[in-house]
Order: sequence, then structure tokens, then C-alpha cells
Amino acid sequence: MNYPKPEQDFTPVHNMIIRSVSAQVIMEAVNSKIFDTLELKPATLRDLADHFEFDELKLRAVLDLLESWELVKNEDGYYSNTYVATEYLVSSSPLYQGLGMGLTMGFCAEVVRDMSELLRGRKSKRDESDNNWAAADVMEGTAQEALGGGLHNAVSAVAALPGFDEFKLMGDLGGNHGNYTMSILDRNSQLQGIILDLPAVVPLSEERCRENGYADRVRGIAVNMLKEDLPELDFDLLFASHILYSCRGELKPVVEKIAKSIKPGGWFCANHYTKSQSPLSDQTIASFEVITTFAGYFSHFIDPDVLENVLTECGFGNFSRTWSDANKGIMLVSAQKL
Repeated sequence: MNYPKPEQDFTPVHNMIIRSVSAQVIMEAVNSKIFDTLELKPATLRDLADHFEFDELKLRAVLDLLESWELVKNEDGYYSNTYVATEYLVSSSPLYQGLGMGLTMGFCAEVVRDMSELLRGRKSKRDESDNNWAAADVMEGTAQEALGGGLHNAVSAVAALPGFDEFKLMGDLGGNHGNYTMSILDRNSQLQGIILDLPAVVPLSEERCRENGYADRVRGIAVNMLKEDLPELDFDLLFASHILYSCRGELKPVVEKIAKSIKPGGWFCANHYTKSQSPLSDQTIASFEVITTFAGYFSHFIDPDVLENVLTECGFGNFSRTWSDANKGIMLVSAQKL
């Protein structure tokens, strides 16, 4: 047969497809509690195979993959967790990311399952995506992602705003799990918080804050920012993390509502992914956008220049920018209502 000789290297595409199994393997290791077990004490392959009743050959392949991703290490035949695994993949860790990982992988699985129909516009996932935010496990997953994605830096930047110690009332737009609200309240003992979120989300948000000891300082107000005005309560601070991307197609009308809800001299802080100066690879950014657009949203990224231009048109100024998570390209933009 006179087959043509390849002129281009297909290896990168082939390797990408092969590596796609890695995420599922890591997630299975989390769900199977392999990292929890190794956190107790190092173990041999046979120890782990006997403990979990796993096939030894297949388990070795799993452990080799985990080692290649620097999540476990093998020292003289004894496997143990790396520092990354201890911090993020052990279920008892305060920074555990298991539910957050499952949340992202769930979005990916739904996109893959319905990709053909979604690509042709025969199906929309926006309502389904919005409704999912009211699920308890989704809320905990987003809470975990916040802890692993710049919450501390964002809160520190908010607490450094001029006049912060005098703030009395803050709103958390799309506040969901309440981690940002509770953390900001910890920096100002007189501050009260209101979580502004969808009607199905607010009861869970209030319950979560109540369980964490903030019953007297946090309450919720149900509102759909795309369809309704925000409560005009003269907020000293309105905070929004990973929520404005959901209204990128209608950003200015939403920012106008935000402006009406904040007192003169008050602050608006928006925490979002940005493509500008992002350390994320082009492939990661493009993959993010596939997940986001197929889930029914405009984009997961808001560049600070775009946001600041809209804010300027709506009466804001005195802008500042802070990388809340420089490794992930998440930036906090702060603006004062003039």
C-alpha cells in the first residue's frame, strides 16, 4: 500500500488524549480515600491492595500516575502523601478540595455528554446550571474552591480599603456559601452581612452561616440580579466573587443596579478570573471557556479594563487591583462610588 508518510507530529494530540484519564484517576483516589489512608502512615503496595481489596497490578498503575503528578512519593517501596496531597486531598484537611474537584468534573461530564446538542443550540443548560447552585454539595464544593483560590488575599484587600473599620453593612452578591462574608465580618466586629442570591440558594446560605456561628450577623435576601433590582440599602461594601461573569452580556445594567445599592463613598469589590497577564496556559483558558459557555454563560473571564470602563460609566472611581490568586489569574478589582 502506498500510504503517505506523516509530515506533522501528532504526538501532542495523542498524549493529551492519553493524559485525559489522569483527572478521573485522581478523583477516584480521593473518593476511595487513598490519600486519607496514606496520611495515617506510609504503606507498601501490598498493604494498600489488601486494605482496599484492590487488584495489585492496577493499583500500582494508579500509584505510578499519582507519583507522576507529585501527589504521592515512593521511598523504598513505601508510599506516602506529598505536601500538596496532605493539604488539599485528605478529607480531614481544612483546605480539602474533593467536593470542589467533583463539582468541576461534574460540569465537564455534563458538557461532554450533551456536547453535540449544546453545540447546535438544540439544548440550553443555563437554567439547570443556575438551579444547581442550590444543591448542598455544590455549595460546599464552591466553598472549598474559595478556600483554595485566594479567599485570604481578597479579604485582606477588602479590609485594607479606606474607612473599612467604619463599615456597618456589606452585601455579598451571589454569596452562596458565605465564606467571603464570614471572613470579612471577622475583620470588623460591627459589620453586618447580607447574602444576595437566588431564591433557592438563600435558605441554604443562611443555614450554613448560622451553623458557623454567624446567625446574628448574616442574613439573606433572595434576588435575581438579571431580572430584579438589588435592595437599595446603602451598603458600605458590596462584594462579588465569580458572579459577574454570569451577566457579561448585560454587565452595564447590572452594574447600574449595584451602584444604586451602595451609599456614596461606599465600595464595590469584584473578584474574577482575568485573561490579562494570566499565568494560565492558553489551553486552560480555552477549556475554561468551553465549560462556561456550554453551561449557558457568556464567559468565565472579566478583564479589569472592561470592568473598570463599565464602572466608570456608572459613577465609580478610585480603582485598585489586587491579585487574589496570582497562580490562577484571579484578580480583585475595587472601586469607590463617587
